[in-house]
Formats: sequence, C-alpha cells, structure tokens
Amino acid sequence: MSPVRRLLLFSASLLLSVSPSPAQSHATLRRTAEAAYQRQDFAAARDAYAAALALRPDSPRYLHHLAATQALTGRTDDALATLHRLTALGVAPAVERDPAFASLQGSRAFNAIRTALAANREPQGAADLLVELPGRIGIIEGIAFRDRTGDLFLGDVHQRCIWRRDRDGRVSRYSAETEELFGVFGLALDETRQTLWAATSAVPEMSGFTAEQKGRAALAAFSLVTGELLRVIDVPSDGRDHVLGDLIVAPDGTIYATDSAAPIIWRYLPGGEEMDKLVEYPDFGSLQGLVLTNRTLIVADFVNGLFAIDLSESAPVVRAFTPPPNATLVGLDGLAPAPDGVFAVQNGVSPQRLVRIGLSSDLTAITSVTVLASAFPHLDDLALVTLVNGRPTFIANAGWENFDAAKSAQPPAHSVRIFQATPP
Repeated sequence: MSPVRRLLLFSASLLLSVSPSPAQSHATLRRTAEAAYQRQDFAAARDAYAAALALRPDSPRYLHHLAATQALTGRTDDALATLHRLTALGVAPAVERDPAFASLQGSRAFNAIRTALAANREPQGAADLLVELPGRIGIIEGIAFRDRTGDLFLGDVHQRCIWRRDRDGRVSRYSAETEELFGVFGLALDETRQTLWAATSAVPEMSGFTAEQKGRAALAAFSLVTGELLRVIDVPSDGRDHVLGDLIVAPDGTIYATDSAAPIIWRYLPGGEEMDKLVEYPDFGSLQGLVLTNRTLIVADFVNGLFAIDLSESAPVVRAFTPPPNATLVGLDGLAPAPDGVFAVQNGVSPQRLVRIGLSSDLTAITSVTVLASAFPHLDDLALVTLVNGRPTFIANAGWENFDAAKSAQPPAHSVRIFQATPP
C-alpha cells in the first residue's frame, strides 16, 4: 500500500483507537503540534513536537518538524543538532527546500547537513531486476512465489484480481472476475492444502468502488490446482472500517492477517466459519506485514515500528521492539523471514528501501538494521516482499503513486518492476 494511502488509514484509525488519557500518545501530540503550526504558534508547535519525539525518537517526521520549529523560534543550534540526528538515521527528506530553514541557508553548518542528506540519497546495497511488467494499469501490491512450479503470483488492488507469471515469463489472469473479490493485497501460499490465500479489501483505488463497500474486507481462498475461488471469509462487522493488507499461513493452516484500519490482528482457524480477533493493542497504529517464527509473530506497524506477539501463552503477549541507535523503524510495510531476523520494505521514509532487521535469538531485541537496497533507479513506490530462491524479492513502481481518482478511473500505464536484493 502506498505511503499516502497508509497515512490516510492511520489518520482514520486514530479517530477510532485513541481515547483521552492523561498520558498522550505521540500521534496526539503530533496533531497538537500541527494545529499550533497552522496558527503560527511556532513555540507551542516546537514543544509539542519535542514531546512527540521523546515518545518516538526514531521518527524522521518529528525530527524534521522539530528542527523546523526550532529554527523558526531562533534556536539555531538546537535546529542543527536535531538535523544531525535526522541525517544519522540514513534518511533524506527534502529539508533543503523547507522555507522554515531560510535563516540557516548558506551557513557552513547547514551546508554540512546538505552534504549529509546528499550522501543518504546515494545508492546503497545491491538489487537486481528480476521481472519487468510494462504497460500495467493496475496497482500491484501482493506477491507470492511457488517453488514447486516457479509461478509468481501478484495481487492487483485496482483490477481486483490475482495475476500469475509462469516460469517462462507468461503473464495471465489467475482469478476469475467476481464481485466477491475486492482489491487484492497480500498473498500467501499453503502448499499442504493446495491453497492460495489473498487479503482483499474495498478501497477507493479499486475498480468499481462504491461508498457502500467502504470498510469491507475479507480473506479469499483459491485452489492451487484449478484457480477456483473456494471461499470468502469476511471480517466480522463491528461498525468500524477494515483493510486487510497482509497475511501469513502457519504450518497448521491457521491464517493470521493484519488490519491496518481497525487496527487488529485477525486469526482464521482451518475449517472455521469466520475469523476471530487475535489481538487488539493500544499502541497499534497501522499494521502491515508479518512473519511467524516458532510461536512468535513479528509484525510491522507503519507508524509504531515493530512488534513481537508471543503466541505460546493462553493469551497473546505483545511487546514493542526498541529501535537501535541511528536507525528508524518508522515506515515499515511488508516483511519476509530472514536468517536471525526479517527482511522489511520501508516505504515510509525517503529514500524508500529494503532493509534487513536482525533479531536476538530470544526475539526480544533488535541487533542490527542493514540497508540492502536503496536509491537505485526505479526503486520507489515499493510494495510487498517475498522470498524467491531464498532471496528477498519485492515490488517497485506498484502504481499507487501514479493513481489519482479525481483525474482518471484507472492508474496510467506503467512498468511494474520486481527486484531481488542480495543479503550481505
């Protein structure tokens, strides 16, 4: 899902999930800061951003805006120190073009910041182009690879279908046209049960979207033998909007799926009639990719980093990972398993990138964050990731960033690119 779309979903989820409390969340403080900035009370905005940053110290957004309000209130040294913290994260938002830093322009210290930002925009790591799909008019979000056949399955949000690319490079529509299928997001294979699972959600970017469909989401099961749609399991109706964005299949056939709008982690047990709520947690903001390691779910949250959910107890135990120094966990999307950690698409930072997050053996701490691919040509508008022959393989130029429903009913034709990174 696009960063823009994800932020919209997060904003909507805040209205539902944030309740007044003496201890304000960083998102509540951010809204306070934005309101103060709009009325040009830059000192109040500065203080609110500082409080938000204290709760989410790896946020490039908060660092950028805190530095801007520090500069606007004459705290030049503080602004420069904050910008140094920002560049140390390896990201490069468009600080140079922000008029809030007009008082710093031309100074030796600010020129050093510009140099650091330029270095962060240089290519890092390595990525090979595996597949190029020219002339696509969909939004390609989901990806799954079938080792047995060499088939690559792709979920299309706009065209509400699944595509299959065979080992010879032929691309064909895998799923039949049906109103039961909304926009197709994440995909997951269950070879044991010969099933391809899809997370499907009604969003404005899909063809034929109507207001009545808003907030509906489901799991869809397809036969790997025939491609037939076997069943659709709707998210239980609870008066809230739901967007299932990604899912995984456990060895016993249990499905775990993330709901970025509610936000909730859902579970579907094999042979069941409906899915049930596995966990809803106050610090969840916009849930995205997930992997299962033994009895622990590792879950990405676009605004709140990375969580571990221990399933070995009678009730799930949720724990947030602390980001290591000079690294950010903000803006994480798709996940795939890696030796001693996870591969993660991080499309909520600039430049967008694929990273490897190392985890301790007991899954309680992050040991490293390594950039595997960043700032190469065409390496933007990133979507989900899977493993192909053991290598992290991810979608670029998905089509989200080109789509404007106010201008056209469908995204313009574009080339979807699928890259493979080589872990160090």
